[in-house]
Amino acid sequence: MKRILVSTFAAASLLAAVAAQALTADEIIARHVEARGGTEHLQALKSLKRTGRLVIPGANVELSAMEVRLRPDEIRSEFTLQGMTAVQAYDGREAWQIQPFQGRKDPERMPADQAKPLAIAADIDFPLVGYGAKGGKVTYLGLEEVDGTPAHKLRLELASGDEILYFIDPDTWMIIRDVQKREVRGAEEVTETDYGEYEQVAGVWVPMTEASGPKGSDPSQKQQLVYDRAEGNGAVDPAVFAFPGARVRLP
Repeated sequence: MKRILVSTFAAASLLAAVAAQALTADEIIARHVEARGGTEHLQALKSLKRTGRLVIPGANVELSAMEVRLRPDEIRSEFTLQGMTAVQAYDGREAWQIQPFQGRKDPERMPADQAKPLAIAADIDFPLVGYGAKGGKVTYLGLEEVDGTPAHKLRLELASGDEILYFIDPDTWMIIRDVQKREVRGAEEVTETDYGEYEQVAGVWVPMTEASGPKGSDPSQKQQLVYDRAEGNGAVDPAVFAFPGARVRLP
């Protein structure tokens, strides 16, 4: 029985590999777009607001979390605990933050290197979608397992020179992981994020869980964002993304 199972698995793996070779990067991206709701629904999603909680590994505490994105490339995140709220925002040109947990209660601009993750997160579609118009280049790298699940692996070279590896489930065609490589102060930083619990919002499937940490880190040690609610195309004041003269809070 064991030999039959192994042989069957080997045959299935071979078939999957052959099927993978028959697909191009653009075909995989097209299936991903269609699975998320299609181009029309994606383009119609002008804003996305998610609320939930941030779970920090090793700390017996949860912060309330709120994030809003506005097409084409603006984002604001808030994390609140015991009456204090940390803010990170990007207005399409520059990023800024308020870090009261570190004793800094006034808004301060972020260096360009530190702003890179925010600029990437601001893209509602993910930078992989429409990568050519964004100045990127994609290469298909074949199948690779992600926690036991074979996934299509794509490398996206951003116009900035940084790189993102995307892993797409061949059954759901959703992104289940990305690995972001970027230069920060002359050193390479590699961050791994797992996406899950997709829900449909305004006709588009969006992830409701995001677990992030250094590449290869134990899942239990990743910082977890768990969103309980998502709203598409709600009214958003563009002023909340701009560097404030005084602190601005989302309604």
